[in-house]
Amino acid sequence: MTKKMRCLLTSSLMSLAPSIALAEQTAILDADFLSPRHEYVSVKDGAIQLPVRKEPSEAFVDPATQDFFVYNLTGATLALHIQSLTGAFIGVRTPYPVPPLSYGGFQISAPAPAPVVVQQYAWTVDPANPAGSKTCVWRVEVSAVGGSCTAQVFFGTYGGAVCTVDSTLSFVDPTTCQTQLVTNMQ
Repeated sequence: MTKKMRCLLTSSLMSLAPSIALAEQTAILDADFLSPRHEYVSVKDGAIQLPVRKEPSEAFVDPATQDFFVYNLTGATLALHIQSLTGAFIGVRTPYPVPPLSYGGFQISAPAPAPVVVQQYAWTVDPANPAGSKTCVWRVEVSAVGGSCTAQVFFGTYGGAVCTVDSTLSFVDPTTCQTQLVTNMQ
């Protein structure tokens, strides 16, 4: 990550300090998250295409909000780790950290894809050792080709986590690029 990107990300996160201070303090940004480990780590991965929103929209490809939700079915509290960010981090949704059997999430104000906007983040039950515990890593790529937006989601799992996408609640708006990803974690 370049020094300019770190400064931009740091300033964006500092503007959220009051809202994050209300929640239990846990690491959101972890640059060492996927570094090589000496212990055994089970990893699974995959990719899906997000459904296109079928409701009419009026705007053209433009900066848009991206909402990322998780439904916690792990039996433990979940913490967020943002690995790479394109746009401005708006904040986490309460409750945070995410207790069992609850929805949690965060929101980003993303620029118009030129050609792609990428967000990579993870939900984990152990912020101190995400690669050694139940963790879902998500990479969302929103692109605009010929004035139409699409989104592809890549994922990886650690520690036996089961990570799924709720395709009935997830979408990308083909005209505005607004994106909503709703995931489940067991």
